[in-house]
Amino acid sequence: MKRIATFSVIVALSALSYGGTAYAQAEMNWPANIEKSVSEFKGDKVSVVQISTLAEQNQTRLWVENATPEQRKALLTAIEANKPLVEQLKAQNVEIENIGGAEQATDGGLTIYVR
Repeated sequence: MKRIATFSVIVALSALSYGGTAYAQAEMNWPANIEKSVSEFKGDKVSVVQISTLAEQNQTRLWVENATPEQRKALLTAIEANKPLVEQLKAQNVEIENIGGAEQATDGGLTIYVR
């Protein structure tokens, strides 16, 4: 009986540490300074990608789906502060509240991920 209890505790602790690792990975994979990049974006290279088109194990899809409410809110605030970007997104029929993430490309373009 004691072995079963010990095993149960070990399994529970393992599950907790795995969940914490997944959360930490989502935190780590959120693009650094993306809010600043979005709010200061001045280009016309804006790509819109539906999150559902990404493979289920795609790293981008995982960090977008696991973003914290604070991360998402900060991103949406940064987007709304950039009026020319909002205009470009509206021209592509993007509803701002459906944006789940963003990445700046090496060529200076911006990729917006939509739910």
